[in-house]
Amino acid sequence: MADMNLRGAAVEVLERAEQERLFIDDALAPVRERWPARRDRAFLTALVFGSVRHRLTLDALLEAASGKRHIDERVRSILRVAAYQLIYLTRVPSYAAVDEAVSLAKRRSPGAGRFVNAVLRGTLRLRHGPHLLPRPGLPPLGLRRALWGDDPVERLSIAYSHPPWLLRRWVSHGWRWDRIEALCAANNEAPVITVAPNVSIDPASYLAKEGIRTEARPTGLVALIAGGDLTRLEAFRRGLLRVQDEAAARAAPLLAPRSGAILADLCAAPGGKTAHLASLLGGSGLIVSIDRTPEKVRLIRASAAAFPGVVHPVVADARRVPLRGGMDGVLADVPCSNTGVLGRRADARWRLRPDDIPKLLPLQDALLHAAVLLVKPGGRLVYSTCSLEPEENEERCAAFLTRHPEFSAEEASRCDPAQGAGGGFAQSFRRVR
Repeated sequence: MADMNLRGAAVEVLERAEQERLFIDDALAPVRERWPARRDRAFLTALVFGSVRHRLTLDALLEAASGKRHIDERVRSILRVAAYQLIYLTRVPSYAAVDEAVSLAKRRSPGAGRFVNAVLRGTLRLRHGPHLLPRPGLPPLGLRRALWGDDPVERLSIAYSHPPWLLRRWVSHGWRWDRIEALCAANNEAPVITVAPNVSIDPASYLAKEGIRTEARPTGLVALIAGGDLTRLEAFRRGLLRVQDEAAARAAPLLAPRSGAILADLCAAPGGKTAHLASLLGGSGLIVSIDRTPEKVRLIRASAAAFPGVVHPVVADARRVPLRGGMDGVLADVPCSNTGVLGRRADARWRLRPDDIPKLLPLQDALLHAAVLLVKPGGRLVYSTCSLEPEENEERCAAFLTRHPEFSAEEASRCDPAQGAGGGFAQSFRRVR
């Protein structure tokens, strides 16, 4: 019965996210709280995020099984959740997924139960067809050709559930086809959660005592392997531990902060990089951590709770900070397209539009210019994104150096999700005069 209720809860999350235009994490959070058992929360999360990540593939299969291009919104989320289980969660009994979907549909509208039953039975037949789902390097053949079409970008788009315009953009960058396919495959894997300490505790030992298995990562972070819910741990609530994406963890060290340094963190919410900087300072120094709204500043304050005397959150527009000069270092982690974290932010691939990236470039330039006004001679500036797009990364840095010859480029860090450590870019500059 619990699994059946969880399936209904997953449908509720998908519908609420779509109807209220919420991020999927925000729609999921209050629903997860109804389920105290760790196993239930994990299953609910898997259903929601899997249905979102694989949405395009699932819709293509449902269209093939139903013969309908457009399916009533009242049953579409039910079908997506059930089809995700049938195709990707093969350990889940097929009858359970189908029966619960039919029961949910019957409560929505007359006749919907029969339609859902027929479509899911058809999806099951497709699942067992030859060469249904993609394998790396194997072009769709036979039945898959009928589903995916002749255009290789369209085939890859549907097979790996990525918007075709985004794949065409990556092709236009001159990226190799095998890299694009590996990137798509990596984005469809459940992301590894990595944590770091804000104080001098051994996270692996602490988490082991809480029944959470971990492994060390090359980046120095600790990855969660099995068991536990971080949000329920006292160390997490008190800010002694932080969740830190591996790609994001590369930005703060590029500032090379020393004990006693005065730093600024622009666009700092939710505060992970601020906490990282504070831990690198060793509890001595000052970080002015800036974001636009009181809500975002509250997130920063919670993330940096272990450093009350070091971190000073400020509500301000980072483009017009009421400060000038004197900073040893400034971190400008700018708003971006998020194309480096499509695996972690499951719905980002569906929210992003082709014209969003050009619209972000002036904001990124403005934030870099604002950071210039804060950095003292000899100080450092780090520009970072969670994007893979050259326009947001290397091209912004080249434009910055053209406009600001008083800075010189130093170390850069580029991460590709296909290499297993998240995606993003960071570049450090030094003010030479």
